[in-house]
Amino acid sequence: MSRARLACSLAALVVGCGAAPAPKLASMPAPPPSPPPVVLPAATTEDPPAATGAAPLEGSRASGPERPPTQTLRFDVDTLPVATWAEALPEAGFSLRKVGDTWNLWVRTTIFAEVIVTAAGRSSDEGTMPVGFTGFTGGSFGEGDVPACGRGHSGRRLAVWNGFASAGWTDDGLDVEMEEGDFDLATCRGTPVHSLRGRASAVVPGYVYALRERDEDDDGNDRESLVLFLPRGTLVSAAADPRSPLGAADTGTFTRLTFPMARGTAGSASLRVSPAALALWARLRHGRPAPFSDGTGIPEDLLVGVDVAWQGDVRVGSLSVAVPKAKASYRGLLAAAQKAGAVGVR
Repeated sequence: MSRARLACSLAALVVGCGAAPAPKLASMPAPPPSPPPVVLPAATTEDPPAATGAAPLEGSRASGPERPPTQTLRFDVDTLPVATWAEALPEAGFSLRKVGDTWNLWVRTTIFAEVIVTAAGRSSDEGTMPVGFTGFTGGSFGEGDVPACGRGHSGRRLAVWNGFASAGWTDDGLDVEMEEGDFDLATCRGTPVHSLRGRASAVVPGYVYALRERDEDDDGNDRESLVLFLPRGTLVSAAADPRSPLGAADTGTFTRLTFPMARGTAGSASLRVSPAALALWARLRHGRPAPFSDGTGIPEDLLVGVDVAWQGDVRVGSLSVAVPKAKASYRGLLAAAQKAGAVGVR
């Protein structure tokens, strides 16, 4: 049956089709009056029953100061400099030395560095390995147990270390070094297998620097991450693989954030920065670290948030800073963020 015939057949059931006469309308009695509407009692809402063994939750509406103003700037990930992993730098490396009851960390190149040594496995092994120790130069920041090393010990452990130099540090750029290699348990020394050197560009001039580090995966495809260096943070929270949290963030003398940049992925991190941390950052720039304490008053510290995403063909990052109270210690950072946000980061 054609489409026209089908349409006509359906219409004939209602008003007739073609030359067929329309049906006559018969007279119909008037419908009875509608009954009055039924008014139902108002519905009541009761708390759902609590789960077995759970205490009821009680609370009240939050009160206090308004949400702190936030300065947000966006930066173009694609314009940031790229550094590629290459052969090891023979002059690079680090040592752990026991001095009395403490261990000192010495890095052979002139950088403030973060060092991570695994509890098992070496650089040639595959898969994720547990972290045994992490420490920073320029301050008494360390976690975990220093690996037993020296006379009577043997074997190797995977080690990664990275940082930046105070020499050549400007508002616009920062020289960065990243290493991956092995820590020799017999000599207490770390030696690189692969090295990377590059110059990070300022996202917030003088305070936050970033570069893209690039290498190859096991299949020979390019793999890229966005790495940021900024002042020491407390209460650092970052989206990370739970098997390798230090792969996303670490904090000590400074903060390092790493965001893998694969198509269709995103990452975020937040941290608080104290006035003491900004003072330490300024001393690092001049090559003069000092004993450090975060002190108290964490709720009033500067809040920093970083987000990056690759959606479609666009890769974009954003950085936000918020201060509950106007503090003189933060004026420089806030002014730099406002200036960067006004002119755009390129």
